[in-house]
Amino acid sequence: MIQALEYLGCGILWVGSMILTIVKKNPIGIIILTLMHGTECFLIGVKTGLEYGKKLPYCIVMCMTFGFTWWLPLKQQMAAETFTEKDFELTPEILSKFNHR
Repeated sequence: MIQALEYLGCGILWVGSMILTIVKKNPIGIIILTLMHGTECFLIGVKTGLEYGKKLPYCIVMCMTFGFTWWLPLKQQMAAETFTEKDFELTPEILSKFNHR
């Protein structure tokens, strides 16, 4: 729910910047958003997305659109997931799934 509100807030910023550009002929809002999101996209957003298995175009679009509200929860989720060797052991239950084919 919080992430949906953050996405809504980003959408409002983009729409507001576009309206400012069209009505007032002042592109400063879009320029600022593009520079901010572009910088974080190539410094941390793409790297985080690729580490989590997302495709490059998806990473770029999501980061350019939503900025840190996209990559920060992803990074936090990655940090929370701790895998050990036990997670990768082949158990009889897993092997039985492959033997039924």
